[in-house]
Amino acid sequence: MKTEDIKLFHQIVDAGSLVRASEIFDLPKSNLSRRIKGLEEELNIQLFHRHNRSMQLTDAGGKFYEKTKSILSDLETSIQEITAPTYELSGHIRVQLLPLPNIVDMGRLIFKFMDLYPKVTVEVISCSEESNLVENHIDVALRVGEKLEDSSLIARPLNSASFGYYATPEYIAKHGMPNSPEEIQKFNFIRYRFPSGQILNEIPLGNNESIAVSGNLVMNSVPLIMEACLQNRGVVFIPEFLAEFYIKKGMLVRLLSDFEPTMKYGWLVYPSRKHLSLTVRTFIDFMLTEFENMPMCSEVEADVRGMAV
Repeated sequence: MKTEDIKLFHQIVDAGSLVRASEIFDLPKSNLSRRIKGLEEELNIQLFHRHNRSMQLTDAGGKFYEKTKSILSDLETSIQEITAPTYELSGHIRVQLLPLPNIVDMGRLIFKFMDLYPKVTVEVISCSEESNLVENHIDVALRVGEKLEDSSLIARPLNSASFGYYATPEYIAKHGMPNSPEEIQKFNFIRYRFPSGQILNEIPLGNNESIAVSGNLVMNSVPLIMEACLQNRGVVFIPEFLAEFYIKKGMLVRLLSDFEPTMKYGWLVYPSRKHLSLTVRTFIDFMLTEFENMPMCSEVEADVRGMAV
């Protein structure tokens, strides 16, 4: 019985269907079906109920899935311990990144990890929607926010960034400089739609306070939001590190600078501590260590406005 076929069985269960697993792992559906059929014959049990195009776990399949979770994890750990220090890390990692301004910096860290462990293959998925990690077989993902809504995920803090209100000098010359939260509420805000689908209608104002804002433009792309702001279309709520470049160029001004900046947080999330592969555990430890020495974003270049999201 091949360990790889047991891993494949787990991947199909986690993906939710044979078709979805075929898409995720870029393998022919017929190949997956043949290997699962062979595993069933070796075990002399039926792992799935097959109904036309759908597959559902049998009771025996469910028990086999739960029992072999820890076995696969323990096997990999044992192999590493026995063969150390000659053991070379290998395997495949799927990483989801949000299309944020520092995505290139994140990419550089992933490339550095791949240089350290050349036998590891990595798939990076850039998506503005927060995918279900288990169903899409995503090992590690980047999330942002003060807290995470999905309590089933393990979340490790990466870093934080200060946010503020910004607009162009031309916009302020036309509409005036706001001196209070009540005044800035009357401005046109270019609002962000979060990966969860929520629109940023309430914007923090330090000390756990917030103000309700409105506007005629909503987008889920930070570069497009920046472009709209630079075209004098309204006020934006963005990280200080992103605004700094434009402030130095005289292209943006900060509003309500007397108020304390609001902090937002970045998280590295993954489904479970218990059954992580050695490769994924090593990747998580590497990213957390590297992020301690990495600024939230390197100097923002002018062509950030042309980034495709």
